[in-house]
Amino acid sequence: LYKSKAPQAHHRVSIKVSSKDTEMETAEEPTPSLGQTLEWLRKELAEMQVQDQRLLLTLRHLHRVLEELRAKSAHWDDATSSRGTSPIRARAGSESRGCPSISSKALAQLLRGADSRRSSLP
Repeated sequence: LYKSKAPQAHHRVSIKVSSKDTEMETAEEPTPSLGQTLEWLRKELAEMQVQDQRLLLTLRHLHRVLEELRAKSAHWDDATSSRGTSPIRARAGSESRGCPSISSKALAQLLRGADSRRSSLP
């Protein structure tokens, strides 16, 4: 980049490099001050921390559900080996008896904020 001696207080110059060519564009918006940028970064960091906490809670819940399913699966495998029936029939029978499971609605509610991480700029 070449430095110009002309004042550039209210213009931001950005360079876009592509595989084909290089071009320069001047945006007509004022550049944010360092204080404004730091404030924006603080807000973004706080929002990301909240999202991370939500994701961690969802992950822990899903881990518990997975452990419960593994325990049920082991129980079904034990039951089928002692009865001599196929695992599919044993599972279908236990599901029809009303074994609790997480509903798709509950899972969707848990995951609602999982993919909303922003990628905005100041």
